[in-house]
Amino acid sequence: MKKYKQIIPLVIILGIVGITFITKQCKNQPQASTQVVPSNGEYVAVSNAGNPDIHIALGTPTDNSPDDEHLLKRAQYVLSYNPDKHNPNWVSWNLSAYWYGEAERHKGQFMPDPELPRSIYHVTHRDYTGSGFDRGHMVRSEERTRNDEDNTSTFYTTNLLPQYHELNAGPWLKLEDFCQYLCKRKSKELYVIAGPIYSQDMGTIGNDVVVPSECFKIVVILEKGQGLKDINQNTRIIAVLMPNRTDIANEQWRTYETTVRDIEKATGYNFLSNVSKELQDILENRKSSDENM
Repeated sequence: MKKYKQIIPLVIILGIVGITFITKQCKNQPQASTQVVPSNGEYVAVSNAGNPDIHIALGTPTDNSPDDEHLLKRAQYVLSYNPDKHNPNWVSWNLSAYWYGEAERHKGQFMPDPELPRSIYHVTHRDYTGSGFDRGHMVRSEERTRNDEDNTSTFYTTNLLPQYHELNAGPWLKLEDFCQYLCKRKSKELYVIAGPIYSQDMGTIGNDVVVPSECFKIVVILEKGQGLKDINQNTRIIAVLMPNRTDIANEQWRTYETTVRDIEKATGYNFLSNVSKELQDILENRKSSDENM
């Protein structure tokens, strides 16, 4: 009996350790999206207000290295944060006319993300100061002007990448403007993913914030209120891979069109994973310019 009394505490301790480990692993793994409510003819965000899963309705991007992924889900967008590179691996968001409004651009500095655990370094505004790089938004400030809270969320440093001004205010901005045109003038429903590529060593800024050599963006274009079930072989997709250089200020975004499949090869991520394999094979190997969009 005495022997069993000695074993029981050990079993309890091992059980607690095991549960703690599993919980930690689950927190760091990208989670599958939950049910998105049908839009009933309205923009998707109208009937899913506050539901972050609309931003990953087409699939949570995944690769073979989950150890450098910290998933953050908020009402305005979803991202995977890399605690080693101090940048997002990717940011994914829904975009439509719903998200544009009259809220003023956040005044003040970019802010450390309050959702990041304390064990991860929190990039600050000053990490970029004097670096020669813009604080390049992934989710654009203008794309979250429905209210002050939405706009402020785009100024968390987890939503930034170091971009040369010529990229940030050049073809990157031109594509952002085109997305705004599609939303506000054409009433489209967009699903956007953007992030960095590190094919060349570009060094670091601040406290080891790694500078990407390229930035990618994927834009899936649907009609108002449409989502995953509406994707077909005729769905239009824009995919661009833009170099982070100082000689591209006057270039058009179409100059850097590529395919989703090429971006997957460059990043190691699988995008649009909720789309059927058959449709992925069609859509991910096609450039939007092939459709004369």
